[in-house]
Amino acid sequence: ADPVKAYVTIIEGCNEYCSFCVVPYTRGHERMRARADILSEVREAVASGRREIQLLGQIVNHYQAPDDPRCDFAQLLADVHDIPGVERLRFASPHPRYTSARLIEAVRDLPRVCKHVHLPVQSGSTRILGEMRRRHTREEYVDLVQAIRTAIPNAALSTDIIVGFPGETEADFAETMTLVETVGYHSIFSFKYSERPNTLATLRMPDTVREDEKTARIMALQSLQRDIQTRLHEQAIGSRQEVLIDSESRRRDGEISGRTAGNIVVNTTAPADTQGWIGRTVPVRITRASPHSLTGELIN
Repeated sequence: ADPVKAYVTIIEGCNEYCSFCVVPYTRGHERMRARADILSEVREAVASGRREIQLLGQIVNHYQAPDDPRCDFAQLLADVHDIPGVERLRFASPHPRYTSARLIEAVRDLPRVCKHVHLPVQSGSTRILGEMRRRHTREEYVDLVQAIRTAIPNAALSTDIIVGFPGETEADFAETMTLVETVGYHSIFSFKYSERPNTLATLRMPDTVREDEKTARIMALQSLQRDIQTRLHEQAIGSRQEVLIDSESRRRDGEISGRTAGNIVVNTTAPADTQGWIGRTVPVRITRASPHSLTGELIN
């Protein structure tokens, strides 16, 4: 029902079996959709007025077209990018294991692919990552972040983090905090660990972290991230941002809202009928920053 964005699933299910995740048990094994079907769906979305396409999959960058052996995820990005009418292209969620140099180059070189990478890490502790069956280390993840930032200096990064995973010590959590400080994410989705049916963690790992400790850790993490986001957003004051308007404010008459290519929310005031601005990409001069959004003035 979104009038501006279309969400196009390219993979269903998952084969990773991270120890905390229920998806393989509820959605089954990984199944790739045909490239031809995906491109047809994107063309239909564009014809209906959608300006932004978001490609979705549990491990979206593991895509390999079943109807075209030459088409990996980087190639699919290029194919969708070239469909007339696609203004912005995003994807979620990639896995660090499958974030190749070829994919980084595609994000860098394709102008309509948003320079925003959601890169779930889940924990900053290599020991806990091993218990989670994430199959990468903290060091490998930091190296990947550096590779992305070297290739795409203006890239915005976001992530997912779980606190209180079974066996997580104060030292493990401290490593998560230092990772968040080191990377400087533009946003994070943070969760307290809770058991999910049939998962390896539920079956094999006692939930040893007390609920009050999980709460204290997630509050500390969110406080740190709020400070980081505030600092990053304040750096945008005075800059010009291209904003795709996707909604009207529910709280203030005449206010419209959208997102930058880096996926940051920007609020601004429309000089006329607010509904008429939905779906337009407009230049905005940023005048104010808060932890969760920017405010600005329409240019021209």
